[in-house]
Amino acid sequence: MPAATPQTKPEAMGDTVESVLVYNLVRTHNVLAPLLDSDLRGARLTAAQFNALLALRAEGTEGLNMGELGRRLVVTKSNVTGLVDRLERRGWVIRRSGTDRRAIRVLITPEGKERLKAVEPAHAKVLAELTSALDGKEKAELVRLLTKLRRALRERKTEGA
Repeated sequence: MPAATPQTKPEAMGDTVESVLVYNLVRTHNVLAPLLDSDLRGARLTAAQFNALLALRAEGTEGLNMGELGRRLVVTKSNVTGLVDRLERRGWVIRRSGTDRRAIRVLITPEGKERLKAVEPAHAKVLAELTSALDGKEKAELVRLLTKLRRALRERKTEGA
């Protein structure tokens, strides 16, 4: 095992496992985000647009209201509005009035589904390459742990609101 560098020693980020964990999560995100953005930019998509299309496709014919889409993507109301505007201009989503006139629902169009279908195979290869340092069992465990942490943080946020 290589010697720890100053950037990875606990003392460099505080002396608790919690500080090392959080800083490693942030640093990992900072490395992954530009790589994902670069991959999707070649497909004329941003990561937010790609994730929005995935979320909307998963909802089928029901779509999502704007607020729920924003919560799933962890973006503000104004950001989700701009995001949906851009997707709508490309013909990948449509807005529909819901049963409650205040709630606008967003649905993926057939063109949006086709865009995802065209992008997903190459993107899946990039994701596999980016995570190739972990074996299948490690990936599954990391997903489980990160999901557990994210749910607890979401619950904490809800309780604090």
